[in-house]
Amino acid sequence: MQADQTNAPARSWVIRRIGFSVFWACSAIALALCLLWQKYLPAVLILAALFLAGLIYRTATRFAGISQNLVDHGVAANETQKKDSLVSVIICSVDPVKYELVCSNLRERFGDSPYEIIGIHDAKSLCEGYNRGIGKSRGDILIFCHDDIEIISPSFSSLVRTHLQTFDVIGCAGTSRLKDSKWMSSGDPYVHGVLAYPAANAWPSDLFHVSVWGGPELTQVKGIQALDGFFIAANRRVVDSVQFDEETFDGFHGYDTDFTYAAFLHGFEVAVCKDILIAHKSTVGDFEGVYKTYASRFREKYKDHLPEKASDDTTVQVDFPYVSRAQMLKAWV
Repeated sequence: MQADQTNAPARSWVIRRIGFSVFWACSAIALALCLLWQKYLPAVLILAALFLAGLIYRTATRFAGISQNLVDHGVAANETQKKDSLVSVIICSVDPVKYELVCSNLRERFGDSPYEIIGIHDAKSLCEGYNRGIGKSRGDILIFCHDDIEIISPSFSSLVRTHLQTFDVIGCAGTSRLKDSKWMSSGDPYVHGVLAYPAANAWPSDLFHVSVWGGPELTQVKGIQALDGFFIAANRRVVDSVQFDEETFDGFHGYDTDFTYAAFLHGFEVAVCKDILIAHKSTVGDFEGVYKTYASRFREKYKDHLPEKASDDTTVQVDFPYVSRAQMLKAWV
């Protein structure tokens, strides 16, 4: 509405300016014709034509400049709106202590930036819980995260908003060539990310082990096909097209790879953003037992898309042990 209110007075002013200019130009030409009709008529006509052409050119140039300023103002306002858009954070949690810790961390990281936290405390599965959270959410940006994470990056809020102006879905770790339901299976050079784990049993922790995949550079890796689910952020248009598959993945495995891979197959831009540093209490997932059931379901669902073999399965993981919070902030932030 502000752009419309700005356009009307500016254009009205230009129209009045053009009208007055044309009126005075015609008056000058008429006066010249009356005084110099006989002797200097050809010269007067030429000068009058040149004067009128110059006047029209100047007015048109000024009008174009005003119009461009209005367009630039609209673009700037749109970018500001993106940066200030509401973020909905959806968390499935049955642990009140963990939930309060992560909510406190989120409040600190968002500060005055608009956000909402939607807690799902009775999810039948992560897919079901996240879909229910989507239905309750109001944000243009949605974050799906575990309840046992701590966001280390002080500029987390601005980083998420900035990256989601370029990409559709972002995370902290993933693969650019998915082989199966476990994103790390593809090996190098397809795995990318940065993730911190607590060095002791205490949580939250002040001492961490930091793992880096795909090189130490803090870059945004595009062309990603699937992400780890401890943290995923997406634009609203993604969940309008891709939902979590709660029928196939009715437990607590496979939900993240399925959702992000489905988004990739739908043509959305997925990326790993290695400048968002997050600590995750859980270290190594359980890839045995019930996990294999969901891995089999994943393979069946995407059998026409997954390669037989993506690499030699070797992954180079660079570890930085016993890193303090201050050292992390200095090195990664």
